Amino acid sequence: MESIENHLFNIYFQEESYTKLNEYLQTKQPSSIFIMVDENTMDHCYPVFMPELKTESRIEVIAIDPGEEHKSIETCSGVWSAMVELGIDRNSLVINLGGGVITD
Repeated sequence: MESIENHLFNIYFQEESYTKLNEYLQTKQPSSIFIMVDENTMDHCYPVFMPELKTESRIEVIAIDPGEEHKSIETCSGVWSAMVELGIDRNSLVINLGGGVITD
């Protein structure tokens, strides 16, 4: 599958997505990486994703319960608090691993 490119952003697929992400990490060298997951993406996506990630940056995982009932300001507040407690800063990178409550 070919990448999708426009003037705002690019979307990469399969192996090319890992290559581009690792190039970005090498160039930007974030102070830390926060990976957002829910129990589904933690079980099914995280084990596939992590071996492909090439970085020396500190990695923190923040897990959120899945489901519409967790799309709330309380969940957002909990995520923000966790990020602050874990030392997020302006040079940190947040990766949403999955859709649903993670991306919404």
